[in-house]
Amino acid sequence: MSEDLSSKPLPELAEYALETPLNCHHCQKVITCLHVVRLLRTKVNFVSTLPRRGHVIVCPECRRILSADLGGMT
Repeated sequence: MSEDLSSKPLPELAEYALETPLNCHHCQKVITCLHVVRLLRTKVNFVSTLPRRGHVIVCPECRRILSADLGGMT
């Protein structure tokens, strides 16, 4: 069974404001910002060509991963 993480703080959190409020397609709540969390590859048992780092964009209400793009992020 999955653990409810909505009340726990997110480490390494960045917040981006939306130009227009939207409904989260998971929880259906109106959101005015998105949270961005860094990904770090910690273990791999083979030579990987995948990036060592990345970002996940989540709903600030339910913390589920959303489909979004952060253009220009380096």
